[in-house]
Amino acid sequence: MTISFKDFEETTDSQIKAIFASIFILQNKLQTACDKLQKDITMKQWLLLAMTTSCQSPPTLTRLGELMGCSRQNVKKLALALEKKGFLHIKQSESNASATCIILDGKVEEYIQQNNEIHIETLSLLFRDFTTQEIEQLYKYVEKLFEGICRVEAYSKGVRENAKEEEI
Repeated sequence: MTISFKDFEETTDSQIKAIFASIFILQNKLQTACDKLQKDITMKQWLLLAMTTSCQSPPTLTRLGELMGCSRQNVKKLALALEKKGFLHIKQSESNASATCIILDGKVEEYIQQNNEIHIETLSLLFRDFTTQEIEQLYKYVEKLFEGICRVEAYSKGVRENAKEEEI
């Protein structure tokens, strides 16, 4: 089932609203579909492993939260589930006693090897209808969306601070 965008073609404002809603819908649909592909871990757990493998040194929960766009507490929940499954260990940082780090286990490499073909096919199916030029454009547009999200984060911080000042 696909969404009809014909109802939103009238104005730029309605198109912006459709894009905004579509981001959430795409995320939900992608997560649901990918969760069905993986039997051992969820898509969010996979993202935690992917972000951890991209770090040169064992990342902290806080750093992973920044990379994944979620809270430290959400990362810890995901990490605890993965620790129970034997994918990683959660341990205090040796350089900073107040920081908690993620140490990957050998099971991650085994998982990557076993599921590599599925991940490659998933990306192939997802981007099959895109030309190289369209992928380059989409990459730039996603980068612009991230810049916009940074502005929204700064705005929401200001709104929260103003609300606190009004409470006092």
